[in-house]
Amino acid sequence: MANANHIPVVKFHKRKYGEELLIDIVTLETIRRSKHFTGVQRQSFYGIMLTTAGEANVEVDGHPCIAKKGLVACVRPGDVCTVLNDNGLDSLELIFERDFLLSFFNDTHFLDGIAYLSPQRTSPYLWLDDTLYNKIIGLYDSILIELHGSGKKNPHLLRAMLYEVLMLLQKASLSEETVTSENDRVTRFRQLVDKHYLTESGVEFYADKLAVTSNYLNRLVKQNLDQSTKQYIQNRRIDEAKRLLRYTELSVADIAEQLNFETSSYFVRAFSKVTKTTPLKYRASN
Repeated sequence: MANANHIPVVKFHKRKYGEELLIDIVTLETIRRSKHFTGVQRQSFYGIMLTTAGEANVEVDGHPCIAKKGLVACVRPGDVCTVLNDNGLDSLELIFERDFLLSFFNDTHFLDGIAYLSPQRTSPYLWLDDTLYNKIIGLYDSILIELHGSGKKNPHLLRAMLYEVLMLLQKASLSEETVTSENDRVTRFRQLVDKHYLTESGVEFYADKLAVTSNYLNRLVKQNLDQSTKQYIQNRRIDEAKRLLRYTELSVADIAEQLNFETSSYFVRAFSKVTKTTPLKYRASN
């Protein structure tokens, strides 16, 4: 379990190579050696973790899986990741900040349009066949050579190799599943909720940010997400409550306060309405 009071957040080391660089490749062994590593963490950046050997139970964003060679775990900023029953698991994780790509692409929704990084993805995992595995490993090796070579790093070359990795994995993911596209405003709404759900629960706030009326936003969310705007915002807080119940030892009262519920009893009622169980029973069963 993580620290009793919070889920550790891992942030990007922007100046690891001297100048600011928003891309890197790290090994699981390096992560294990961190004094903050507990087996549970939340990343503030994107990660494409490729399993190269060994086996372990992993979980990304509430989705469990057995990691073996060829598994790719796709991590978005804010996702909670766990590694349990680690049996010699080895992996390489390509990590990057959104701005590393968006400083080049004009499309601010570029990453949200990638199936396996989309807010409505059905799974964060991809399985690679031998051919694709070897291509991705080759690109990871090339990125490592550029990062650790002498002289100034070439961000354009690194960006091109990152883009190739993303496109190769996009092709692989689409061969297994399709992800329904959604209105750009709904995508933007999801992003705004992820950013402001702790402090803003009113529909009007999000409607103003999107330059639409509250009624229009309600219709849009209902049509695309099959729930009301208010329900979606509330469910985002409940999802965070589930993570805190599973991965911390915070009391129900502390979680209610941290998530800005008016009272503990109101939090319990809201949680029970969504999950059909109480916070303490949910914790006990997970």
